[in-house]
Amino acid sequence: MDSAKWGVQKGTRPPCERVSLDTSMCQDARMRVLVTGATGFIGRHLCARLGQRGDRVVALLRTAHKASVLPKSAEIVGGDLSIFADPATILPPCDVVVHLAGVVTAPRLDDYERINYGAVVDLLKCLERQSWRPRRFLFASSLAAAGPSPAERAWTEEDPPQPVDPYGAAKARAEVVVRQAPFPTTTFRPPLVFGPDDEASLTLFRAAHSGLGIRVAGSLQRLSFVDVRDLVEGILCMIDDARSGSFTYFTGHPRPTDIEELWRELGCAVGRRVRVIPVPRWLLYGAMRASTVASSIFRYRNQLDSKQYQQMTAPGFVCSSDALYRDLGWRAMYDLAECLANAWAGYRAAGVLSPPAADIARKVL
Repeated sequence: MDSAKWGVQKGTRPPCERVSLDTSMCQDARMRVLVTGATGFIGRHLCARLGQRGDRVVALLRTAHKASVLPKSAEIVGGDLSIFADPATILPPCDVVVHLAGVVTAPRLDDYERINYGAVVDLLKCLERQSWRPRRFLFASSLAAAGPSPAERAWTEEDPPQPVDPYGAAKARAEVVVRQAPFPTTTFRPPLVFGPDDEASLTLFRAAHSGLGIRVAGSLQRLSFVDVRDLVEGILCMIDDARSGSFTYFTGHPRPTDIEELWRELGCAVGRRVRVIPVPRWLLYGAMRASTVASSIFRYRNQLDSKQYQQMTAPGFVCSSDALYRDLGWRAMYDLAECLANAWAGYRAAGVLSPPAADIARKVL
């Protein structure tokens, strides 16, 4: 990579909609941005946009071969999250730090706490030991940190966190230490994020492609969502924020969906009619327990652990992003159909999912 550095020094649709803002609130776009989780789903989209607008990416990478997905001008800091606990670690000076790295599905429950909370503490302490200070530190939390939303309204940033699973609990704890940092910080809480390369929602697309979906029997679960393109534009707004102090924002589309509409739109995206089967909660709980035991014996990634069960059986995860629009002028632009169509196109282009049989038949005929 051009001008890339490997190793850490030791011992030595349209862009986001904006309201009128005081220009003193925004940084010069050309800055150095340290990104953890740079090659992950959100990270690679963010790094691409940073490169497009002339910012310099400094990426934390465990292995060099993943650097190919980053801008050619990116600088590389070699290592994983454990380097932040090393008092000898010296990081290259950067204007902004964006911490995206974390674990969404973990083989052990204590991994959620160790990675999604402990590593955040280590990173903040590491930054405090540096000879430089970031203008702003951005932390990728989650709507799961707020917990299931009430049936009658959406969460706002004023509502106290009420997480119900180990993933959300760890993120909520990390939010507290982020707010206590000795430099300006912004915590953002994405809901469901859709887009190309996302392994988390790939399971939904595979199910829709097979023509079969499930939901928990009873009232329809309501969900907020966001397209990765919109989320990245929101993150850029937060990177450019030159205010002092610490802030927390939800980052969802203004119109939430529900589980039936989600399956219907997934079917439209993949070109299949999806039959949705209501599953009793007791049956889902039994499947979760069986999957957890089996994954511990056969050493595979458990796709239905207690975290997934708690999230699937919650009444809803709905948030309002009005505060982010009010403060920084960001609003999600892509609706659910556009989100899913864009994600599906990405999966097909990558060869992850084959086209529907009807498409193949039309090509043959």
